[in-house]
Amino acid sequence: MLSRAATATLTTATHGSDPTATLTATIHTAGQVATVLLIVTGAVAFYLLTCLIWPFGKCRRCKGVGKFKSPFGKAFRHCGKCEGSGLRVRLGRHVINHMRAVRGAGQNSTSKGDK
Repeated sequence: MLSRAATATLTTATHGSDPTATLTATIHTAGQVATVLLIVTGAVAFYLLTCLIWPFGKCRRCKGVGKFKSPFGKAFRHCGKCEGSGLRVRLGRHVINHMRAVRGAGQNSTSKGDK
C-alpha cells in the first residue's frame, strides 16, 4: 500500500511535467516491487527447505489417521487415498522430485557424448 506522500508524488509525477518527480516515483515503486519479490523468494525457499526435511504431510481425506471407522465404532476400513498410511507427499516435495528428475535426465555438458 502506498503512503500518502508516495501517492501525492505519483499523482504529481503522472499528471505534472516535473521529470524528477517521475523518476522519484518510479524508483520508489521499483523498490517496493523488489522488496515484495525478495520476501516471496525467501518464503518459497523456506518452504522448499522444509519440504526437504519433512517431505510428508497428513492425508487430507482421513486427516492423518489412515482409516475410517464404521458408524458403530467397532470396524474400520483403510483410507483409499493414502492406502492406510495417513501420509501424503507435499506439493513442494513434488516440485523438488521433478527438478531432480529433470536434472538427472539431462546430459552433462562436459561429457563427450556419442559423436
